[in-house]
Amino acid sequence: MKPATSAVVALTALNLLNYLDRFVVAGMVEPLKKAFGADDADIGLLTSVFLVVYMLASPVFGVLARSVRRTAILGAGVIVWSLATVAAGFAGGFGHLLVSRAVIGVGEAAYATVGPSILGDWFPPERRSTVLAVFYAAIPVGSALGFLVGGLVSESLGWRAAFWIAGGPGLLLGVWCFRLIEPARGAMDEPSSGPAASADPAGEARLAATPPPATVAQPRRSEALWSLATNAQWMWCVLGYTAYTFSLGALAVWMPAFMQRERGWSAESAAITFSGIVVVTGFLGTIAGGAVDARAARGRASPSLFLCAITALVAAPLLMIAIGTHDRTTCIVATGVGCFLAFVSQAPINAAILNSVGSDARAFAVGMSTFVIHVLGDVPSPWLVGKVSDATGSLAKGLGLVPIGFAAAAVIWGVGAFVLRRRPS
Repeated sequence: MKPATSAVVALTALNLLNYLDRFVVAGMVEPLKKAFGADDADIGLLTSVFLVVYMLASPVFGVLARSVRRTAILGAGVIVWSLATVAAGFAGGFGHLLVSRAVIGVGEAAYATVGPSILGDWFPPERRSTVLAVFYAAIPVGSALGFLVGGLVSESLGWRAAFWIAGGPGLLLGVWCFRLIEPARGAMDEPSSGPAASADPAGEARLAATPPPATVAQPRRSEALWSLATNAQWMWCVLGYTAYTFSLGALAVWMPAFMQRERGWSAESAAITFSGIVVVTGFLGTIAGGAVDARAARGRASPSLFLCAITALVAAPLLMIAIGTHDRTTCIVATGVGCFLAFVSQAPINAAILNSVGSDARAFAVGMSTFVIHVLGDVPSPWLVGKVSDATGSLAKGLGLVPIGFAAAAVIWGVGAFVLRRRPS
């Protein structure tokens, strides 16, 4: 297997496990509430504390990746998050479970920060949307598996077994990461700049010795932060992505519990239905988004943001219908089409973020975008939905925040597309 292909396979498999571990809790909300005497806000806190640590650690790994072998960071991160998931299955109290979920955030931050930057150095800008579509298609599949493992395994074998099953496979994949070949930084950005930037006919970067870290001049952190803050493309992408993440995070955490508690579905039916919706529409939506973006945008930011704006705008009212209706068929159809449209944005927006900076700043840009979208997005949203649910006695009212977030993302991305159309990408 070619090194670039091996990287895509490994990182895509890890992205699947990443989201399986992340959403296994969403599939067993009721068993965890019963086991620990928790309320909805407590369950929302399990996701929020994970994301707080995740977003705080992401910029750290973004900086570290500029001087340390990225595949080593990757392997260490995967092993840490997998061990933490297994440890959650041994929790003797809610505090222990909370700490375990926090440690998962450290490991997943290492992976999520350096993973896209590695792919960005294996493929040229015009191919990144296609490659990232494959990479991000693992998100709905992993999320669906998380709902299934959490829902079905906790029903049959107990919630502890669900954590053990979710965490085990990552230990093996973490070891594989150490064996991945590190691509030359920026090899595909300037194909005519020398041996390290040459490419083979398939568009994959040739192996080249990366200069020792000590010889690479790096801007100071304050300069790097200012560069991102004044980067219009990065800012418009991330601001809209934040509102999008707010909504998608809340929907993923609470929709199975909503179907079960307020619409009278069984735990098994809710887990299977929502996981089926996510895996099918998420996979198809992510692949479709990457394919359309690769053909229409070709590395330009404005068409990418326009595509994201339109799909988010249509998704908002559909998800409002899904939350408001009491008819099962209407709920399934509206949720399915809404999720499909929401996942269309995954590849285009991440490709636009990668293409907004040079190769030397790519991991840092991804790390900072991860920080922002989580600290303002899905860190507060699961907890906020839980608080609204506890205060009103209605999870449907809490989930009413979801379509509002998608509408806000559509507006931001739409304005960004208009602004960037008048500027060079």
